[in-house]
Amino acid sequence: MTKRINLSNAADYEIYIDASLDLDYSWIEENGIHIIPMKYVIDDKEYLMDRPQTEEELKIFYDKMRAGSITGTSQITPYTYEQLFSEAAAQKKDILYLALSSGLSSTYDSSLTGARAVMEDHPDVRIECVDTLGGTGGMGLLLMLAIKARKEGMSLSDNAAMLRDNALKVCYWFMVEDLIYLKRGGRISSTAALAGSVLNLKPVLKINDEGKLVNISKQRGVPRAVKYLLECYQGAVDTALENDVIVAHADCRERAEKLAEEVRRINPAARIQVCPMGPVIGAHTGPGFVAVIHFGNRNYR
Repeated sequence: MTKRINLSNAADYEIYIDASLDLDYSWIEENGIHIIPMKYVIDDKEYLMDRPQTEEELKIFYDKMRAGSITGTSQITPYTYEQLFSEAAAQKKDILYLALSSGLSSTYDSSLTGARAVMEDHPDVRIECVDTLGGTGGMGLLLMLAIKARKEGMSLSDNAAMLRDNALKVCYWFMVEDLIYLKRGGRISSTAALAGSVLNLKPVLKINDEGKLVNISKQRGVPRAVKYLLECYQGAVDTALENDVIVAHADCRERAEKLAEEVRRINPAARIQVCPMGPVIGAHTGPGFVAVIHFGNRNYR
């Protein structure tokens, strides 16, 4: 477990987040953030992810997907949350937890069940579970806000309320390179996957206000799909909010770096992190996935 960093002006509660986030690991390490481990599966063999993985580790994972390995994930149980939250509760520490979208996973509901059990055993401890209504780099952006607010002394309840207010201001624009992975996940039919592959169609998706993935466009070829992502960013970004941007990618750093350059041309003041995407989300999107994630108008398209 990551050791806790004591900050003189910081409010005194612990921050937990799912392993499904994508963010520069220094934010996690330097601020004593606790990672909730998540499991992913490759060809029926289960692996535990309890930290952000290196690009070398992720390349092995995505190369296995390219070679035809079947991948998936398994849910975190309420008992796991109860065990992990109990560690902080035993030290009389309150907890702020950021969960993967309830529209994508049952982890948020499981966390509520686990939190209730811990608070029954420790009536003097408060646990706030926040549904981020997103994942990957969007969870990273919200974590950055949570860390800053805690450092500035914001209370647990106010921090949770602030995060819930900002969750719907995080915009997610995704491109998926190969439709086969969406087919395996049951998001599109076999017929649609075959037709899309023949026509070289690249789906562009977003996360809606319910925290669910929805298809907003199909573009022929990667260049057009990337151009569409940039159009979405330019139309939706609100620099009056936060000017941080995460470009997440599934083993396609060169594509992500070029995308980041174009974002910077649109918004020279943007603070951009290019982050590799972990296997928890990548198991469902496949390699070649790239995303622009930022604050703005989530319903632009």
